[in-house]
Amino acid sequence: MIDWIVLGAATFVAVLAILWPAIRGVRPPPPREAHDAALYRAQLAELDRDRAEGRLSDREHRDAVLEVQRRLLAAVPAPPETPAKAETPAAARWLIGGIAAALPALALALYLPRGMPGMPAFPFAEVQAVRQAERAETDALLAQVRERIATLPPESEDARRGWTLIANVERRRGNVAGAVEAGRRALAIRFEPGLAIDLAETLAIATDGQVTPEARRLLERARAAAPDDVRARYYLALADLQAGDTDAAIAGFRAVERLSPPDASWRPMLAERIAEAETRARAQVAPGPTREQIEAMADLPPEQRTAMIEGMVTRLAERLRETPNDAEGWLRLARAYRVMGRTTDARAALDRASELLPDDPRVVAEKMALGAGG
Repeated sequence: MIDWIVLGAATFVAVLAILWPAIRGVRPPPPREAHDAALYRAQLAELDRDRAEGRLSDREHRDAVLEVQRRLLAAVPAPPETPAKAETPAAARWLIGGIAAALPALALALYLPRGMPGMPAFPFAEVQAVRQAERAETDALLAQVRERIATLPPESEDARRGWTLIANVERRRGNVAGAVEAGRRALAIRFEPGLAIDLAETLAIATDGQVTPEARRLLERARAAAPDDVRARYYLALADLQAGDTDAAIAGFRAVERLSPPDASWRPMLAERIAEAETRARAQVAPGPTREQIEAMADLPPEQRTAMIEGMVTRLAERLRETPNDAEGWLRLARAYRVMGRTTDARAALDRASELLPDDPRVVAEKMALGAGG
């Protein structure tokens, strides 16, 4: 309790020190005449020094002193003003004092429900030391498991369980290469759908989310062994989407949706993938100029060719108003507007494409071409 009293008092003093000038008030500056009088007195002293050093004669000194004294008398008010006192209105002082008392109380009221005043200090060096000790302990345990596996028959079930344990531990601690190696060794002894999906997922993590050919083979085998496993179906649908097979991707994601419980935590992510696949599918079948139209445009006069291009761009813009989630369409529209010199429209279309494809390098390249920045 004493600690809280000391802390509160220290906070109050700190706030009061900041607000004290406002409580005390600000002293007004001296009048201009006071500055002028001080200047003239300094000039008189300077004239006396000049006469003493021989730079002024007695006559010159007398004339200069008379002039400065005349100005000094004109600058000094009669009678002299009483220095103004620094003053702050009483209401303002009470308000500032109230703020000084309320701020610590408010901080305390916000901290107590969420803070942990009784928690001991845990410096960063100690945290690092604890983590290093835990890492060293884990390394020692994994080394013991590996030594134990080395004494077992290579194809035994105990060896498979040992490699599975190592794969799971290495994956949790972020050692992707170690997890992949251990997972492969465990699957080489006996195939297990869950372990195969774990390995495929780890391979995808190692390649920034890309489903590799090895991962796809593992997933297809796992789906054949466990048709209702939603993870295998999801990653296979993702592989189809990455390969450009949007129809297969949509079908795969829909199958996962049917197999998922209504309150599954992955449903929002699944809905985003379905929307992305449908957007890409619409972009793939979006109408564009045929070869005959392109050849016909080449033979047209410039004015008619421009009118035909503008008509096609207008139709694309109208279609996008009906399908606003067509990211590929917005990207094509931005390019068309840029070529036509309609910079404002190009930026608006590119902003929409950037919302739908935030990390797409084509969007970044188009921004650079448009001069909108990376």
